[in-house]
Amino acid sequence: MNKMKTVVCTGYSKLPEGMAAKTMFGVMGVGFEIDPSTDRIVNASCTFVTNMCTDFFATLLVGCDLNLGIEEPVREFERRYFGLGKKAVIAAIRDAYNQFEIYKSMSTHQSNASQRTKKLDMPQA
Repeated sequence: MNKMKTVVCTGYSKLPEGMAAKTMFGVMGVGFEIDPSTDRIVNASCTFVTNMCTDFFATLLVGCDLNLGIEEPVREFERRYFGLGKKAVIAAIRDAYNQFEIYKSMSTHQSNASQRTKKLDMPQA
């Protein structure tokens, strides 16, 4: 994997009152760094207050194949995370995944347009 070719997709959601992260960040933000050649998450971050929770989040998501969707990692997060902002984190994960789907549709569209252009540039026999 070439780190210079990765893409980042982010998602955000509102945090509930009473969370320290709400005071610090205002919203819950998550980020996926994705290898576009495999569509796997190679790095993940989240605006948790503690490093331990951020590391836990990354452990659950790094290696996930986004071609398989995001619901299995979401279920795993729901099963293992018990905190006030659980719904906000899940909403932000889904938002980041939606951004990935937008990226994929754009890159597919651009790839198809590039292929059509190459065909037009080819000399006719």
